Amino acid sequence: MSQSALLVIDVQHSFLHRPFWQEEDLPPFRQHLQQLVAGCRTRGVAVVDVFHVSQGPFSLDSGLVTRLPFLTHQPDLVVHKRVHNALTDSGLDQWLRDRNIDHLIISGIRTEQCCETTARVAYDLGYRVTFVTEATLTFPMTHANGETSTAAAIKHQTELVLAGRFAQVCDVAGALRALDDEPPVTPPAEEHWQPQPYQPRPVTPLGVTTFGRWALKRYAIRYPQATGDADFAAAHPLVTQWLPEQAQTPQRPGVGFLIEHQGKTMNYLVAGWWDNENELRMNVWVTDSGVWRRAREESFCVWDMQVMAFEREAFVAMLLQASPDRAGYLAQQLTIAPGG
Repeated sequence: MSQSALLVIDVQHSFLHRPFWQEEDLPPFRQHLQQLVAGCRTRGVAVVDVFHVSQGPFSLDSGLVTRLPFLTHQPDLVVHKRVHNALTDSGLDQWLRDRNIDHLIISGIRTEQCCETTARVAYDLGYRVTFVTEATLTFPMTHANGETSTAAAIKHQTELVLAGRFAQVCDVAGALRALDDEPPVTPPAEEHWQPQPYQPRPVTPLGVTTFGRWALKRYAIRYPQATGDADFAAAHPLVTQWLPEQAQTPQRPGVGFLIEHQGKTMNYLVAGWWDNENELRMNVWVTDSGVWRRAREESFCVWDMQVMAFEREAFVAMLLQASPDRAGYLAQQLTIAPGG
């Protein structure tokens, strides 16, 4: 398969139920998008259907988060997004990286909104970006001063701000011609997995820390050859920002855990809190050149999962009961001695 992917963004029935919808530019958009999808298909380019999910006609319950009927292709992937770019909250970025796809072709609705935002974010994430303007659709907009910009003017502005900075801007023919000019992709040679033998790591309980109204049990895990002390407290404000302000509700007890893991190559802060009666919400932060950031490709590991397994049993035993014992849950903490 090619190292390129075509993103068909928000070409969904939801837009037909917005007051600004008009079909004046729909026929050429439909023709160009069909040509682009067909051309990408014949060249082995992955096609991803992206749908926006929010409220009203964009809610899943509306039944309108479905693609417009002129699209009949079989996508390689369907994702939902709740922000204006297609990559950061949909799982798409990881799916692309898992397939060594580094070039994105952008199409869909609306030109200056989700399409342009996706192009900008994709470039910042390291992708090569091709923006096929004629395979995007938008609608006139009225400025606060009363001036109305036509759809053509909005498209022109998007091309102006993207070209040469965030994307290569072209028409359908140019996008397909560029694909034909790319050298063939040589699959990487298959390598045999060579894991390091598992060695236990100590798990040290650090008591309970409050974050606003939340109570989180803390654990320390340390790679045996790690040097120095990691500043996990510097990441605690990120945890506070991530946690919902309201801790205890009928659906959640306001408790969870933190794993402060000083690892072999970087430090990990793994956080989990219980929600929706029996679900675990997770997040991971890592150090990057000494600065904490939200994990992108990184995740928790087998040593962290020891704590998670213990926390699962404690949650079931103490909180998934007719008479929940919040204090009892917080009192139970895992200890694994060195070499244990």
